Order: sequence, then structure tokens, then C-alpha cells
Amino acid sequence: MPTTAILRTRIDPRRKARVEKILSQLGLSSSQAINILFAQIERRRALPFPISLELNNDILPPIEHVARVWNQLDREDFSYLDKR
Repeated sequence: MPTTAILRTRIDPRRKARVEKILSQLGLSSSQAINILFAQIERRRALPFPISLELNNDILPPIEHVARVWNQLDREDFSYLDKR
């Protein structure tokens, strides 16, 4: 059994390039960022950010803080979730 799975998705190539540049500055790869997102969805059982029609710029934390927190969560052991 493989230790990882492959996820394929379609995304605008310009957005991909812009996001990969930002992730590079944060020291993350696209795979790491997606793994962080999935870990947060699994842990919260929801998306890790609000989905809304309203702008919430006044409550969004700075991206550097978010990246640090997600990086810490990426290093945590979530194997206990497999025992459910």
C-alpha cells in the first residue's frame, strides 16, 4: 500500500504561478500547503477559514502568522485520528 496518494486538480496556471511564488517565500511547496490544508480540514472537520459573501479583512490574521501555525500543525502527529 502506498504511503501517499496522488491528488490531481485543475487550476489557472497564472494563479498557480503566483501562489507558488508566495509559498516559496514562506518556505513551503504546493504539496506541503495542500497537506496543511487537508490536516486542518481533518482536525476541524471544517474549512480552516470562513466562507462568506462579506469581506472579513478586519479579522483575517497576517499570512506570516498563519504560515507559522500551519507549519507547526504540519509537524504534529495526527496518527491518533486513524484510530477512530
